[in-house]
Amino acid sequence: MLSDKAISELLDYKSDNLVLSIYLNTTEKTPEAYKLTLRSMLKGINMPSDEEAIIRYIEHKYSREGRSLALFSCAAEKFFRAYPLSVPVHSRIHIGSKPYVRPLANILDAYGAYGVALVDKQGARLFHFHLGELVEQEGVMGDEVHQVRGVQSSKNPVKRNIKESAEFAMAFFGEKKVRRILLGGTEENLAQFQNNLPKKWQSLVVGTFSLGMTANQHEVLDEAIKVGSAAEEKREAGLVLQMNTAAAKHAEGVVGLRDTLRASHEGRIQTLLVDENYHAPGYQCEGCGHLAAEKQDSCPFCGEQFAKITDAAEVAVRKVMLAGGVVEIVRDNPKMAEVGIGGLLRY
Repeated sequence: MLSDKAISELLDYKSDNLVLSIYLNTTEKTPEAYKLTLRSMLKGINMPSDEEAIIRYIEHKYSREGRSLALFSCAAEKFFRAYPLSVPVHSRIHIGSKPYVRPLANILDAYGAYGVALVDKQGARLFHFHLGELVEQEGVMGDEVHQVRGVQSSKNPVKRNIKESAEFAMAFFGEKKVRRILLGGTEENLAQFQNNLPKKWQSLVVGTFSLGMTANQHEVLDEAIKVGSAAEEKREAGLVLQMNTAAAKHAEGVVGLRDTLRASHEGRIQTLLVDENYHAPGYQCEGCGHLAAEKQDSCPFCGEQFAKITDAAEVAVRKVMLAGGVVEIVRDNPKMAEVGIGGLLRY
């Protein structure tokens, strides 16, 4: 699994030599198909030692685990990392002084830290998925529910069972630090379950689906990804609207490269929003790392010179992630495509 420690290492890593970053979709029917895709991607890349390291891994070490691969190589510094991913990615290649992390931000945004609860009248099964992998699951069972002439007994334990399940779920999801929750079960049971959650936890519920308690983890994951993707699109649209409204009112929101980079330098960005296809050059101070959309004679903060960078959005993504902010890579949203990049601010 691509751990938080591994992501931190990639965010921190920078080199005086070129780093080759490759994201490879391996869901094609045969290994020959994705190997052909890889070789096509490597055509014209004059980094023979890095190419050799990547091909060697694919040919001799990769066990076809997961649905895609993230590969990073800087042969000059003997740096090589390979991470099989349980979720699909678009195949792409990038060369720069640092590992290319925007696709990781995309994956973390779409598949990071999901909690799932399957609920019935007697108990609940709880799942923690991260990046498409099952991290942990637990269950809680309450009193047996009896039926008397087709009607639940007057000593009906259903309310107590669901209340205990909700309390157990809050503890489980709190410990796992889940960002979103999906619920599976009947409408009646899920309504009671949600009513037993505080508003803070209710706000994390992004979708529901009908799935029984006996479902296996693959069925739960498939349903979670399907329902979660639809909920994610709706949630992103809300964030874009919130950002544009706040920016228009000169409140806690910015849009456009110049204002977003300035807010990033000031540490004010809580949530960075970037259109999936947005790329723009910019300038970075060689002293303090300040980012600017336009070239300046010298840095207003430390007086050093600026160097041109090919993708200012990528550097902003890295900066916000390192500062503990949230990065949202927004897909297929015309309003986001208009501005390209923006953010919701802490203040």
